[in-house]
Amino acid sequence: MELFRYKHWDLIGKTWLWFTISGVTVVIGMLALAVHGFNYGIDFTGGSLLRYEFAVPLAANDAGVPDATAKIRQVLDSMNLGHSEIQLVGNDEGQFSQLYLRTPPVANDEEAATRSQSIVASLEKTFPDKGKISDMGRETVGPVVGEELRNQSILALAIGYLLILIYITIRYEIRFGIAAIISLLHDILVVLGCMALFKIELNSAFVAALLTVLGYSNHDTVVIMDRIRENMRVHRRATFAETVNASLLEVMARSVNLVVVVLFTVVSLLVFGGEAIRGFSFALLIGISTGCYSSIFTASPILVILENRAARNRANAVATSRSQRVTATVGNGRPRSTAAVAEPAREVAEGDAGSVDKANSRKAIERLQREEIAERQEKALAELDAKRDERRERRKREKERAAKQAGKPKRRF
Repeated sequence: MELFRYKHWDLIGKTWLWFTISGVTVVIGMLALAVHGFNYGIDFTGGSLLRYEFAVPLAANDAGVPDATAKIRQVLDSMNLGHSEIQLVGNDEGQFSQLYLRTPPVANDEEAATRSQSIVASLEKTFPDKGKISDMGRETVGPVVGEELRNQSILALAIGYLLILIYITIRYEIRFGIAAIISLLHDILVVLGCMALFKIELNSAFVAALLTVLGYSNHDTVVIMDRIRENMRVHRRATFAETVNASLLEVMARSVNLVVVVLFTVVSLLVFGGEAIRGFSFALLIGISTGCYSSIFTASPILVILENRAARNRANAVATSRSQRVTATVGNGRPRSTAAVAEPAREVAEGDAGSVDKANSRKAIERLQREEIAERQEKALAELDAKRDERRERRKREKERAAKQAGKPKRRF
């Protein structure tokens, strides 16, 4: 569907509107993070590992595991243990008779024993046909991820950012890579802020969600940048901002269609996936939506800003070079050595009227302009003379060829 290709929207012209929206979103998220902090799950905080065995298997095969897990989840929700992790363990025959529960930490062993007894009693009421439930013991476990995984996650994200920057720099230019990295950083900050704002529990799956968000966002950004590079070759007379704006309108339908299709699945996971993957699904929902937005309204405007800055630097370099050539002619009208030119050029660029007389500089500029005009005129006259001589030579050869043909006898057949 070509929803945006033939629109005349000035997306780049509203750069500061997009930046304001992004800035406000990030600031709100960071304030929520500073006030509430993260809601770390058991993987980060540790807890108690409880093991039980049923006389009659809870599930005879894999097909019965989801139903049994849902009933156990209801029991834990009624005891305010809804964030606990549930694992059914099968035997060699494929029957699931053992239950492992990972619950939040408790203050002491007495409280842990009381909780375990309550869980056993509730399970026996829920599964009266499964026979007696044996308590196989409990133990206190530390955080599975904790500080080590946090550090590894930060390192993985940093390496990912670096590799993305190197790849985009090699394929495009350094300013393309900088724009993509800023866009990805924006996505991560928005996801972290929303997790803190809505107090969604963070577990080990959240790290996988972040890496997935980076992949989707970077893929969308690369597609847009590829179209920008193609249009730069086609529309050479258009400004860079116009090229970027046209490229965004061409690929926006593709980006929106892709993210909508992906969000259908993500929303289904969020609604029907249950408590265990709610944090993962929520992070994907926010991250993929934000990635689509940032690829269009963050990375591209930043790329235009970087290109305009580079263009100004090139213009300043050209102006400085011309100023140096003009200053070299001041005094005697002849170019001088580079060492002799350097200091007067710097003085002219800085507006030091005491060192170089402005009137002489203006006369030197006018003299250079006259010399350039005269040089162009001489070149044009030389080209005209060369063409005139070439025409004369061609007419001369034609006359000689005609004379030779006139002297030959006519052929008879």
